[in-house]
Amino acid sequence: MELLIQLALNGLALGALYALMAVGFALIFGTTKIFHFAHGATFVLAAYTYYAAVSEAGLPVAFALGLCAAVALGFGLACERFVYRPMLRSESASLTIFVASFGLFIAAENAVILVFGSSYHTLESRLSRALQLGPFAISPVGLCAIVASATILGALEFFLARTYTGAALRAMADNPELVRMIGLNRYYYAKVAFAVGSLMVVPAAVLSVYLSGLSPQSGAWITLVAIASTIVGGVGSLYGAALGGIVLGVAQNVGIWRLPASWGEGIAFGVLLLFLLFRPTGLIHVFERR
Repeated sequence: MELLIQLALNGLALGALYALMAVGFALIFGTTKIFHFAHGATFVLAAYTYYAAVSEAGLPVAFALGLCAAVALGFGLACERFVYRPMLRSESASLTIFVASFGLFIAAENAVILVFGSSYHTLESRLSRALQLGPFAISPVGLCAIVASATILGALEFFLARTYTGAALRAMADNPELVRMIGLNRYYYAKVAFAVGSLMVVPAAVLSVYLSGLSPQSGAWITLVAIASTIVGGVGSLYGAALGGIVLGVAQNVGIWRLPASWGEGIAFGVLLLFLLFRPTGLIHVFERR
């Protein structure tokens, strides 16, 4: 039983990072209806920027964080302004936009491989050393992931619920036609959605460097997890996306209690398959019906 609880604690830290990625993806998709597969490329670019700044350039952590945020923000806004917006104005099909997003992801991944190679990278820190809590152990990085996720998601909730811009984003998600009718600039608010969604990647990218390491292929897995979390939690719900990320993170770790560690990713997507078969509306909609 102690091992099961330990695995659940580790899964909670991993799920907190998944939650940040999933909510960023869900915010962009919910407000713009753009299936931003290149969200995973934002993660990879941000993570490698931080890694290069700290490990190779020897920059202070605070400066590296700012540089990481600038890269994530710049990439997200560039995708919206120079790729998606022209396609939306020309009324391109959703599939065409998805293919363009997938192309952006492949291009970014190969650019990272060209610069850093395809090998696995990680950073060591004093925060990586496990703390003993009785019979259980958790790393300070894992605690940082949980606290950062809770804080950022709380700040996002305040932004969406208490600000004019947040209200406009919620309106875009609920009724895009009404937003256009009342004269709001949907392209401006799409830009805001991409900015906020891309910045939410930053803490997940930075902490992942310490918690689990990274490779250029990490972006594909992270994107799939963000999509799966959105579905498990309930499409259209940011709360659901966060909850879905936590569920997948915990399931991925707890599942290896009785199965080989290599099954972790398969277990996470097994959970997704079960939801698609039996609860396609997701967790949040199940709770709302009750």
